[in-house]
Amino acid sequence: MSNVDSAAARILGPLSALLHKSLTITDASSPADGGTSIHLPASQVILRCEDGRPFTEVEREFVHTVFDLIRTGAECDLRIRDLEQRMQKLRHENLDLIVQNRVLSEVSSRDSLTGLYNRWYVLEKIDVELNRSVRHGSPMSVLMLDIDHFKRINDSFGHTAGDEVLRSVGQVLRESCRVYDVPGRYGGEEFCIVLPETRVGNTTTVAERIRRRLAAASMPVGSTSVTVTASIGIAGMDCVPEEGVLSSGDLIDRADRALYSAKHRGRNRIEMWDAELSH
Repeated sequence: MSNVDSAAARILGPLSALLHKSLTITDASSPADGGTSIHLPASQVILRCEDGRPFTEVEREFVHTVFDLIRTGAECDLRIRDLEQRMQKLRHENLDLIVQNRVLSEVSSRDSLTGLYNRWYVLEKIDVELNRSVRHGSPMSVLMLDIDHFKRINDSFGHTAGDEVLRSVGQVLRESCRVYDVPGRYGGEEFCIVLPETRVGNTTTVAERIRRRLAAASMPVGSTSVTVTASIGIAGMDCVPEEGVLSSGDLIDRADRALYSAKHRGRNRIEMWDAELSH
């Protein structure tokens, strides 16, 4: 049954009262008297006057106008419903695309071995935090961490064992950092941790927690286990320095210099960058 047919059935009573005629609807295939019946537009039914009185021209125009409006309204409803369905489908597709893009972004920002963030993401995060420091005067710090004597592990147990150790170190870093810190693998056995909103002087607390946990951790290597230590260098920016705004490369270089100072002073220790390390 078409929308026009349904409308005809619904308004038959009010239309009869309005025209003062006893109206019925019959199938359009029934024989129709041209005077006492009207074939409704876009419909499979006929409007018939049962008392035998013919429809005047004005009544016919009125009936056609009413059902033309009903037909137009029904077509608009169909278009609106179709448009709503298309929009809903588009919304779902867009949500799927957003989720897929986020998954891809997350995957592309991770180091495949340790599950930590990769070097490029860490550098990007340092840039973001440096810009925040410049705009709002907020502090930020960076830790550079290098596993001590890592070559011995590879030489003694093989590179597969070395990979297991790197994964274990990654797990320790995840568990030791705050939710808003950004631990990443910088390359090889070197790691970088970005500490937003953290003054350089307060960074030693995080660094010491990491150093102690690494030294205490028993890391599985095949059928045995090993312990490792790490040297850690710290650099950061509490405010915009007098020499101007630092770049991410500058900050990494400072933390690296502090790291190698820790190496030269005996390893398994923490050193903070100062101006003397630039010489």
